[in-house]
Amino acid sequence: MKLKRTDIFSTTAVALIIANLILFNLNANQLFGRLDLTENRVYTLSPVTKQILRELPETLTIKAYFTRNLPAPYNNISRYVEDQLDEMKAYARGKLRFELLDPADEEKLKQEAEKFRLEPIQVNEFKADKMEFKLAYLGMALIYQDKQEVIPAIQSMENLEYEIVSKIRRVTSAKIPTVGFLEGHGEKPLRQDMLSIDRELRKLYNLKPVNLAGRSDIPEDIDLLCIVGPTQDIPEKDRFAIDQFVMRGGKLMLMVNRVNTDLQQMSAQRGPLRWDAWTDNYGFRINEDLVLDRLAPTLPFQTMSRWGRQITMVVYPFFPEVIAFNRDNAALKALRQVRLYFPSSIDTTPAAGKEDIKLTTLMWSSEKSTTQTMQFDINPLTQRGKIEWDHSRLPLAVLVQGKFKSYWKDKDAPLGDDSAKVTEDPVKPESPDTRIIVIGDANLIADQYLVPGLDNLTMALNLIDWLVQDEQLIQIRSREVSSRPLGQVSDITRNTVKYANMIIPPAIVIMFGLVRWRIRKSARKIALTETSFKSKAGVK
Repeated sequence: MKLKRTDIFSTTAVALIIANLILFNLNANQLFGRLDLTENRVYTLSPVTKQILRELPETLTIKAYFTRNLPAPYNNISRYVEDQLDEMKAYARGKLRFELLDPADEEKLKQEAEKFRLEPIQVNEFKADKMEFKLAYLGMALIYQDKQEVIPAIQSMENLEYEIVSKIRRVTSAKIPTVGFLEGHGEKPLRQDMLSIDRELRKLYNLKPVNLAGRSDIPEDIDLLCIVGPTQDIPEKDRFAIDQFVMRGGKLMLMVNRVNTDLQQMSAQRGPLRWDAWTDNYGFRINEDLVLDRLAPTLPFQTMSRWGRQITMVVYPFFPEVIAFNRDNAALKALRQVRLYFPSSIDTTPAAGKEDIKLTTLMWSSEKSTTQTMQFDINPLTQRGKIEWDHSRLPLAVLVQGKFKSYWKDKDAPLGDDSAKVTEDPVKPESPDTRIIVIGDANLIADQYLVPGLDNLTMALNLIDWLVQDEQLIQIRSREVSSRPLGQVSDITRNTVKYANMIIPPAIVIMFGLVRWRIRKSARKIALTETSFKSKAGVK
């Protein structure tokens, strides 16, 4: 039986085709097809993001203010943002609404953007061989009930998922955790030396300076206390306040330099902290040494010769590049490479015999490392050829967790500045289950030491998330890690690979040329022979 042309294009058939197309387009909004070949699938929404969106309790509104017709590379950002929000909307099950708005020519939208503290930024545009400046909106406002958060300027597609989801978590959370940074003992100022980590932490947490001058305890609203780089000894009354903070279940992060160094003066000396008996009580000790590692960057140093001043490139072992991480910890699972600056090793033996706590090493030096103690010499030119790599896998960061005993258990509270007890309250003798992370380097998150491509900032943020137990976002942030360090190899292997790369490719080209030349020569010889044979035979 043959179908007639009129059967195919009948009214019923056309109606069915149109209905199917409408249904397909409606369902297509809930379906996504994307071939993501990146290792960490950075262009695909993570399972954590999908879960957070599905669990939105109330409707979230996102207003994206983007100027149209922007020059490269900004022209792709608007489209990428729209795609990302489209996909998020599908997983939010009707709890997410978004609008793409262009305030360029509408005064009302400009005023609305200003209300959200979104200001236009200057972008460069080339027209007729001239560079012109243009003001453009590239911001986003998230509105949830009576709360709001903003992303002032999206100038890159990298890390966009984390930026949006972190704001969603902050705006929808009933309680925002507070991270305190200890001050008053020469610690690194958060808003001066550590602007990068300050900016990132404020996306999720309330940040608060903690100065113990005139008080005997850590404020009750602090969930995590960070002690970063004190350059003065911490007095007993302040140690007591930190101890009692841990005893009430507070989390603690220590990033400490036990040796004071000055790279410009090439000097290093013992630091001021005298707290070994105190930290031994919690199961660890930061040694008064410097760790040297064969796996380190090559840096320029000035030398003097008979021809004057010269720049010499030298491997600087006091800046170890760490690739050995404890991958069982979620905060370190996706890290590739971290560089430390004049780190000290950590003694884990004080934890032995303490049944209620568990110590876990988080990162180590390489197989070729050593330590320097007492007589410190950080000049690489005097170290060349003299270092013996007699140590392996030295602990550089540790986690101690469990139920800690107070250093002041069965003791009186210490005296304050007025020679009276800092408190008349009973000493808390034991903590609930809590966590302390210790790193023998306070420089690794300072702005002047942050190097693009290394994971220092990501590691610090992940560890803080993990301590506060907001572990979900670690998975999203870690997907953006892009550092790809080469594995450590011997000098023989390195030279073999280097010279093989220099010799083998040209040799292949030469060999190909010779083979090609021989083939063409043989073909030409055969052609001449055939021509000669035909000539002799009188064949035209």
